[in-house]
Amino acid sequence: MIVCFEGPSAVGKSSLSKLLSDQHLIVPEVNLLFEGETPNSKFWYYKKQIERYQICLKTNQSSILDGDPFQPLWYNWIYDFPKQFPNFEETVTFYAKQISLEQLRFPDLYIIFETDLDNLYQRKESDKSRKRRNFEKHLKLIEPQKKYFKFLQEETTVEVKFVDLMNLKTAREEVLALIEATKKQEQNPSDVFEKIKNWIIL
Repeated sequence: MIVCFEGPSAVGKSSLSKLLSDQHLIVPEVNLLFEGETPNSKFWYYKKQIERYQICLKTNQSSILDGDPFQPLWYNWIYDFPKQFPNFEETVTFYAKQISLEQLRFPDLYIIFETDLDNLYQRKESDKSRKRRNFEKHLKLIEPQKKYFKFLQEETTVEVKFVDLMNLKTAREEVLALIEATKKQEQNPSDVFEKIKNWIIL
C-alpha cells in the first residue's frame, strides 16, 4: 500500500508522518530526502520524484509519501509553468514516459490535509526546524491544489480523501482508519494521466 500525504505548507504532513513511522515507511519530500545534492539537470527534481516512488516499491512495508510524486505537474500548472522549469509539454512527456515504463503509478490513496490560515501561520512560527521561505507564495496554491485533487476524486479512479488536520492525535486515528479501509485496486495510470492532461489544458 502506497499512501500519499498532501496539503498546504505547515499543515502538519511531516509531523503526522513521524507519528506513523512505527507502522509505515516514511519517504520525505525531495528537498529533505536529497538534502545537500546539487541539481545537475533540468529534470533533476522530476527524476527524484521517481526515485521516491521506487523506494516505496522496493519495501515490503506500507509506505507514506510525504508529498505527491506528481507534484511538479500540478505545482507548475498552478504557477503557469515558470520559465526556469520544464514547460507543460516537457512535463507531460516526462510523466507519460515514466508511466509507460511502469516506473510510476498513482498512489493507492491520497490524503489531503486541510486547516485554517490561523493554524498554518501558528504552525509555521512554532516549527523552527523549517525556514519555509516561500510560505506566503505557497498559501496561494491552496485553492487550486484542492481543485486538482477534487478532480481526481470525482473524475478518476484514484482514491482521494480530505482530512481536517486540526489536531495531530485525532488526525492520526482518522488516517489509520482510512488506510485500513482502503483496498488496493487495479488502476490504469495512463488513462488517469490522460484525463488530468486534458483537464489541465481546459
